Amino acid sequence: MSDRAARAAATLARLGLDPDAVAAGHVVESEVRERLAGADGEALAAALGELPSLPVAALLVGLEAGTEDRKVRKDIRRALYRLRQQGVPIPEPARDQVVHARETEAEGFLTAFSGGGDRVLWLERRLPEGGSLMIYAHAHEPRGVLELSVGEVSQKRLRALRQRMGRELPLRLVRTDWRVVDALLVEGSTRAAGTDPKRDYGRARARITSEPPQAPSEPRSARVPPPAPEEVAALVATSAALLEQPEFARWGPEPEETAPFVSEIADVRDSPLVLSPHQQEERVAEVVRRATQSLAPPLPLARRLEGTAYVLAETGRTTLARQALAVATTLREHPVQLGTVPFVAAFVRRALHGLVAAETTRAQEERRGSLVVTPGEFLACPHGIWADSRGDLYVSEVQANGRLQKFVRV
Repeated sequence: MSDRAARAAATLARLGLDPDAVAAGHVVESEVRERLAGADGEALAAALGELPSLPVAALLVGLEAGTEDRKVRKDIRRALYRLRQQGVPIPEPARDQVVHARETEAEGFLTAFSGGGDRVLWLERRLPEGGSLMIYAHAHEPRGVLELSVGEVSQKRLRALRQRMGRELPLRLVRTDWRVVDALLVEGSTRAAGTDPKRDYGRARARITSEPPQAPSEPRSARVPPPAPEEVAALVATSAALLEQPEFARWGPEPEETAPFVSEIADVRDSPLVLSPHQQEERVAEVVRRATQSLAPPLPLARRLEGTAYVLAETGRTTLARQALAVATTLREHPVQLGTVPFVAAFVRRALHGLVAAETTRAQEERRGSLVVTPGEFLACPHGIWADSRGDLYVSEVQANGRLQKFVRV
């Protein structure tokens, strides 16, 4: 691959397009059109001009015929000129190919899940009188719709909103079948039924469609087939790498969910009981086991991984998408293996580690200057002599039961 082709592929991936899929013609024209009209339109057109394939040439011809924006047309023509230089035949536009308003069929978008189960669901539909109906939902798995906004906006405003979200990882909106989003909204509204009429999607659904909703499920990308049974174990074994992706950067439970386990671990680490390192690790492992069951429930976590796998696949990260699907499969089929899945273990460890360290530091600060110390502090004192923060010296007296060390000032 030449340097120019490598740079073009990197640009397409950055903009959420799979270079191989684009070159093969497996891309939605409206998705490319939307990006060409945005801030990265010139870079996108230049990148397309470095993909010497007939499907790309046909895509650009259709995009040029379907836009009135003079700057966008100029960028497209530059890309077509570059394709001609590389020997790609440029098809003639169809005679009836004219600029026209998009059909009134709805369009659907969604984001990846956060680790707490939150995401954005988005529907829009062009209105005959101009502008679009937009439905925005803050949804949660498994609690349902937490917030719902319905309004009419201009095309310019709508495009700006989507572009802004596309730049704010991990809130990247990814296009999917609007029927999938519709079904997820119906499901989420049902789960939140009775809690707040303002979150009832049913009040706006008639403006989108009169069709009955399909069964709710996470979207599946045609770019990534489900992993075969014989592949699952190998993909799961390296699944902790998923946590390095932007979509997983904020995956983690709420502080109030972790607080009881953090406190328990800090107490074990700093217990007044004399515990060997092995005993401490056994007790910590038991707390982590219970934390894993509470903080990473298998079925909700599997669904969050499936939804996020779609976003990974549609943005060109197919290997990572297959890893996410493999972990989801394992959690659904073998929930008892929850604690042995590397992704889950790393997820829980990351959630607890920093908080435990902070809690331990806080407890040590509270005890500073105290006459009662922990075994760890006692054993760290040479010959049972300890100095407080004022410089006063103490010698140790151990109670008969051996469970508490007390220092006496000298």
